[in-house]
Amino acid sequence: MSVRHQTRQLVEELFEGLRERVQEGEYTVYRVYAPTGAQDVEDYELSEQRVDLAQQESVKAFLDRSTREALENQVRGIELVAFVLDMQGEYVFSTRRELPKEGLIERIERLKEE
Repeated sequence: MSVRHQTRQLVEELFEGLRERVQEGEYTVYRVYAPTGAQDVEDYELSEQRVDLAQQESVKAFLDRSTREALENQVRGIELVAFVLDMQGEYVFSTRRELPKEGLIERIERLKEE
């Protein structure tokens, strides 16, 4: 399986982890990227995008952009590790690993204030 296909598979798995736990609607989803060996939550990179779970075009655009970003970041040694869905201040995580969730929530809150 090619790197692109593996990356798309990861993106789809993480996204399905969100869809299983929320109702259809429009949400902001944060992509969480971690440099290899990152220990400090401040080293993590975040990007956000609105996605409407009821609109197939919106979901496809999210998956496509997430795949593209993840591939670009892999070249820099930065790995996609989670999606975090903001449900009006309640956060739903989809990840394959242990993450400093409280620290990430604080980072997201700071981003929202900016």
